[in-house]
Amino acid sequence: MSTGVTRRRAAAAGIVVGFLAAVYVALVVLGRVDQYLFPANEVAVPAVPAYVPGTDIGVNVSLPGVSEPGPKPWTPEARLNILVLGIDKRPGQPEDGSYRSDTMFIASIDTHAGRLQLLAIPRDFWAEIPYGNTPGVWAENKINAAYSYGQFYKYPGGGAGAAVAAVQHNLNITIRHYVVIDWEGFVRLIDALGGIDIDVPETISDFGTDVLEVFPNNTVQAGRQHMDGKQALGYSRVRVDGDLKRIERQQLVIRAVAEKAVSLGYVARIPELWSAYRDAFKTDIDNGLIPGYALMARGIDLSRIETFSLGKAMYGGVAEDGQLILLPNREQMYAIIDEFLADPQARDEAPKVAVVTPPGGEAAGKAALAHLEAYGIAPAWVTVIAGDGSGQPGIVDVTGKPYTAGKLTGLLDLRMRNPDGTEPPGFDLVIQLGDGTALKTPKAGN
Repeated sequence: MSTGVTRRRAAAAGIVVGFLAAVYVALVVLGRVDQYLFPANEVAVPAVPAYVPGTDIGVNVSLPGVSEPGPKPWTPEARLNILVLGIDKRPGQPEDGSYRSDTMFIASIDTHAGRLQLLAIPRDFWAEIPYGNTPGVWAENKINAAYSYGQFYKYPGGGAGAAVAAVQHNLNITIRHYVVIDWEGFVRLIDALGGIDIDVPETISDFGTDVLEVFPNNTVQAGRQHMDGKQALGYSRVRVDGDLKRIERQQLVIRAVAEKAVSLGYVARIPELWSAYRDAFKTDIDNGLIPGYALMARGIDLSRIETFSLGKAMYGGVAEDGQLILLPNREQMYAIIDEFLADPQARDEAPKVAVVTPPGGEAAGKAALAHLEAYGIAPAWVTVIAGDGSGQPGIVDVTGKPYTAGKLTGLLDLRMRNPDGTEPPGFDLVIQLGDGTALKTPKAGN
């Protein structure tokens, strides 16, 4: 082979290598940008098949920072929590006024499972809310006053910023974004859908206020009802039977909106609708994020919306100034939050898990419990048992909980094993810890 040909081939190879390097760098950069523009839908490039020159030997080469070697395991980062606030601003009132949040819930999107969970926060929940315009200064009041305080005292981020701070402070839930909608915007959005259909579980009347005046005889009849925007608003607001029952009605309305949006194909039109109705609400979601969130929304199964409420953990009380309030049973409240934030695919299996420690392994049991909780195994599902050392270290799937069993092998340095008769009865999964069993960070492919 001549020297000129060799040089030309070497130059061509150099160009190809340079081109591939440029593509690789572009993919890495795109992946970083994509995390912003397309949250939870980041670019992933499969491992590249490469062959050893002059042979038939091939290997899959993963590109650092680009390739995904296998399915991603569930991690807390799979959660996107959005605080939704419905404020009692009436038509004609100023935008920057001090209003209370009539409705308050967290919409949590699990991007790993493609699921949506809603957590309702009672408006009368007695909590610590921001006071003044300096973060970290708190005052006791109903949590729905946080928005009003934030507006009045010009808290960083205004009313929404104060409401987000109150939720994070009292519930220990990280909020990524907020959405604020007033009555007028709510009516407009429902009417844009052509109204919604709700299976009203029980007849309800309100003759003491004008909330249900849009219904005949101020009464919503039980059964299937088609509601326009004003009727849906009235049904969402009526509270003659208490705030907790009102929360149930609001969740019915949200489900009906989701069903109608899906039936009309609106999920696929989110960017278009965002532009048309952007003025109907306030949010800190940047316009640049909308294509990514629209793509993410297409993967959410809106027929499986799960609803939770902190109302079950509240009991009635009276504040020093005479206000009727709801006080939290904190143990019950955090149990509900743990369930809400858990891995939904594990929750589907409703596993009863035993963690059996070796003799003297109390600290190891507590560490394992905390590790499992951090990765979506709710503490209510787990019982720590002091073992006598007779069990063989490993994980036993007693009743057939394949998703959770596989998840556990990614969290603990233990293998699946068959039952040997030493497992405590009444559990679906038994984790037998050994001396020095290591905790693992889940990785793709586990």
